[in-house]
Amino acid sequence: MRYSLIGSLLIGLLALPFQLASAQEVKKFVIIAEEKRIDVGEGFRYDAWTYNGTVPGPVIRVHEGDDVEITLVNKGKVAHGIDTHAAQISPGRAFRAVDPGASHTFRFRAEAPGVFLYHCSAPPILNHIANGLYGAMIVEPRKGFPPAREFVVVQGELYGEPDSQGLIAGDTKKMSEERPDFVIFDGAINRHVGEPLPIKAGELVRVYFVNAGPNLVSSFHIIGTLLRTVYVGGNPENRLRGVQTFEVGPGNGAILEFMVKEPGDYPLVDHAIARVYKGAVALFRTEGYTPAPGGGSH
Repeated sequence: MRYSLIGSLLIGLLALPFQLASAQEVKKFVIIAEEKRIDVGEGFRYDAWTYNGTVPGPVIRVHEGDDVEITLVNKGKVAHGIDTHAAQISPGRAFRAVDPGASHTFRFRAEAPGVFLYHCSAPPILNHIANGLYGAMIVEPRKGFPPAREFVVVQGELYGEPDSQGLIAGDTKKMSEERPDFVIFDGAINRHVGEPLPIKAGELVRVYFVNAGPNLVSSFHIIGTLLRTVYVGGNPENRLRGVQTFEVGPGNGAILEFMVKEPGDYPLVDHAIARVYKGAVALFRTEGYTPAPGGGSH
């Protein structure tokens, strides 16, 4: 699975696809829920439940104060829904389950800046999130952030062992027991290792990070540097400085900034280290850097 790269004056690179708002006053998004067999890395495939055909779903990006309209179209075989943590709204009205072949629309005002999880709201929610129905929503603050190269990274979990053909089927028992077989970034095992995320030494890098879970707390850590600034929940009013590792619970998010001082590979890991061996690793690589053969990733 490949994701689009999107540039702008403030955006150097984004790791995930975007759902662009319409040019109308109300920012409108159409999200399609459907079942799809996807590539999850290392030669494995998964019978996933997806938003717009991908895991995670598209990044939804708006500004603080925007009126937002989301339409969920269910092209799947079971009921699905959508719940965005950015909305302050009656969940029974807005986040209701949608039957196959039906659609549902709700509106809200994005009053709080941050980076938020959105996910399926149909029961059992545990299965729907674990099977891939999740994504990130960014509400940019009115005053914005300093210029930086930007990425969006979403952590998730896969439950089930691959069969002899490399196919993974969701294991509900393991989901309930919080025993994932794989912990993943952006929908795949060892995502962004074979194709590292490009950065430059001395350049500010900003990561919009969401932990979709559904169960594990993430210990976000980048080997070889410190997190210069962490915006808890992605809100610029909640700011920490000089952080080595930052915990992001399931269903939460953070904006994390860093800068590297010299050329090299800088791994992003969940510092609950067993999860690195389950796939929770990505690489930031400075442009022009070539690692020595057999030299490892850092």
